[in-house]
Amino acid sequence: MPDDLRTKKTDLKIEEGFMQKQARVVVIGGGIVGCSVLYHLARAGWRDVVLLERQELTSGSSWHAAGSLFTLTRPNIAAALQLHSFRSYREIERESGQPVGFHLTGGISLCRSEDEVLSHQMLQSACRRLGIESHFLSPEEAASRCPILDPGRMIAALWEEEGGHVDPASATQAFAAAARKLGAAIERHTPVRATRPRADGSWDVVTDRGTIHAEHVVNAAGLWAREVGRMAGISLPLMPVEHHYLVTETIPEIARLGFELPQINDNEIGCYARQEGQGLLFGAYEGRCTHWSKEGTPADFGHELLPDDLSRMDWNFERAVEMMPCLATAGIRRVINGPMMFSPDLSPLLGPHPALRNYFCANGVMTGFNQGPGVGKVVADWIIEGDPGMDVMAWDVARFGDWAQGAFTEARTRYFYEHRCERGYPGQEIEAGRPIFPTPVQDRLAAAGGVFGFSFGNEHPNWFADRPGQRDTLSYRQPNWWHPVADEGRRIREAAGLMEFSALAKFAVEGPGAEAWLDRILAGRIPAAGRMALCPMLTPQGRLAGDLSVACLAPGRYLVLGSDAMQLAFQRRFDSALPAEGVRVSNLSATLAGLHLCGPEARSILAEVALADLDNWHFPFLSAASLTVAGVPDVVVLRVSFTGECGYELYMPRDSQPRIFDAILGAGRTRGLGLAGSRSLMMTRLEKSFPAWGPELSADYTPREAGLMRHLALEKGDFTGRDAVMSDPPMRERIATFSVDAGADAVWGGEAVFLDGEAVGYVTSGGWGPFVGEHIAMGYVLPDAWQPGAAYEVEVLGRRRAAALRPRPVYDPEGTRMRA
Repeated sequence: MPDDLRTKKTDLKIEEGFMQKQARVVVIGGGIVGCSVLYHLARAGWRDVVLLERQELTSGSSWHAAGSLFTLTRPNIAAALQLHSFRSYREIERESGQPVGFHLTGGISLCRSEDEVLSHQMLQSACRRLGIESHFLSPEEAASRCPILDPGRMIAALWEEEGGHVDPASATQAFAAAARKLGAAIERHTPVRATRPRADGSWDVVTDRGTIHAEHVVNAAGLWAREVGRMAGISLPLMPVEHHYLVTETIPEIARLGFELPQINDNEIGCYARQEGQGLLFGAYEGRCTHWSKEGTPADFGHELLPDDLSRMDWNFERAVEMMPCLATAGIRRVINGPMMFSPDLSPLLGPHPALRNYFCANGVMTGFNQGPGVGKVVADWIIEGDPGMDVMAWDVARFGDWAQGAFTEARTRYFYEHRCERGYPGQEIEAGRPIFPTPVQDRLAAAGGVFGFSFGNEHPNWFADRPGQRDTLSYRQPNWWHPVADEGRRIREAAGLMEFSALAKFAVEGPGAEAWLDRILAGRIPAAGRMALCPMLTPQGRLAGDLSVACLAPGRYLVLGSDAMQLAFQRRFDSALPAEGVRVSNLSATLAGLHLCGPEARSILAEVALADLDNWHFPFLSAASLTVAGVPDVVVLRVSFTGECGYELYMPRDSQPRIFDAILGAGRTRGLGLAGSRSLMMTRLEKSFPAWGPELSADYTPREAGLMRHLALEKGDFTGRDAVMSDPPMRERIATFSVDAGADAVWGGEAVFLDGEAVGYVTSGGWGPFVGEHIAMGYVLPDAWQPGAAYEVEVLGRRRAAALRPRPVYDPEGTRMRA
């Protein structure tokens, strides 16, 4: 911390015309998110913090929000933070002395179709991980709890106890009042005019009332997040969308009730409703998205509403009347049409921006009162501890690169808003806004029947159909790609597969200090020249921050590989630890293309096109070298494969990929080589019990819990996270692999694991073992529940299926094939 910020401020009372000149943190924005960040900072003991609000608290989106609360949702971070938010309202009411208008009503999610039941069964199972319990109701039971529903219009409903609503303005004021009680300052009518970084990483925040020197800045500016971001030189992928809800006059059927209706979610038509007085608050995600103020939010916008156009809700309303007939005759008391700020996937943008120092984002929080208190805690923890305390990658601002701007953000927000009423399916790919970065061999892959996926702006083939132009079918059971992917996996096991492999994070680390620096920031042993190694990266708290491969191509010259979606998160960690000189880190993710050749015939195929001796003596497992391949010099070739077969990863300039691709295909023509997609890679790795970043490996786990201790070099001395690992904290969970008797269904991830009738774990990812011919699931169980030979069950689409713990990989447990 800069020296002039170390003085503790003791009196932060607001006086007219006075504003403090320095603070540890300046929070920009006085909605529920900004006030929650301020409160959680102050609660943690950071009293020298100040919130700046351009007008009054709740100006923007907070004041006109519906305030609905529910906890049944995915992904896990959303459920966890919404649960925290839900449970925080009573506490903040006590702390602040400010009523929040909290109503505990329970929540009911309606199922009009069998697929909606399956979707809710998967949701119910996934939420068991957090102790969020729910149960299904028959149509008649649902109507008894919510008498305005027509039971003939549904086939089931899912009930959650922790549902309800709060008053938006009161809740925001409560967090503000509690923060003030703890010593934080709030400056209203103080628009920010500029944010200027200093060389030491601190900031000058310029306002009409003076400049505040701050150690950290938090952009929680809601509708003005883009404008505040531009002051710091960044462009946030956000776009405001108009959203309608209405409040009815008194409805006699509701007025006669002796209890309050539960929160109602009708996902299949994109609607929600709750009781408001003796009427209903009814909202809809209209079938026609209307973006608002695309280029920038007007500076003078505040507590205004937008002109309403209820015709956009016609379809939703007509379907809602079928389910809630009382709506047909209800009078409308008022209509709310206000802007909401969305990211491309409608999830928040949280955390330190990878292009800036000490600049935190808390933006795009779509369901602010469901998530705002939880978001405030995560951002405050991130600032104070340097770590959010959980896996937040699904909400990390670093999940989007510069490619996620303008047209992409507009297309994606439109798609997700208009399709809010559609179910999400396992493996579902969204085509809106694509393509951005097609692979250099896109035309060849498409002609061969490639069906493409999307990751961090990159196109990659998921699988290959028997003819061009096919798409995924969407199913909770086995979709149309199930058997073709299994065929690709068997080909990899029996002959060879060639994969387009560009969608990885790729960093060059060079310089005389490169080895020592990598040794300090990574937990594994740094390889010698000509070798590669798997090197976990840890947080200071000893949790996983990355699962990286490090190849030493020459002394002082390394290639570091990892999950492509994590590349800006990796860059953020690298930059924060980079010395002043001696080490250069270059992100080559967009400039290097990749190919992956794997299978028992892989060596003989590559030997035909590479100028090198590739036998096991000269190029054994985990070798690394720059070779000439198909006449292209300096191709990085690594002897490794995530499939568990003999395999090679090749990295080359993008314009050289077609030449090498064609040469390898030609060489493999008589050796059974076939094209394979990323899904066959993920299925074959399950047979090897190889954990993947995202599903099994994340900041939720320690290396011990994830089974990665063999990759740590504890004896090498100090490295980030070593002290935390050496303290030997007890395992909360233990990684596990199961064979599951799922029959014609499928295991996808999120399913609860049971032992002796008790939920003891959860599945992180699942699929079909193409060689062993069985359903395989990886996940975590309680340490005491890791019992080989025990009779487990996995909850698949609402039914508990028999499962067996597999202590060793089901395929080639000794790993001889990848080393042969």
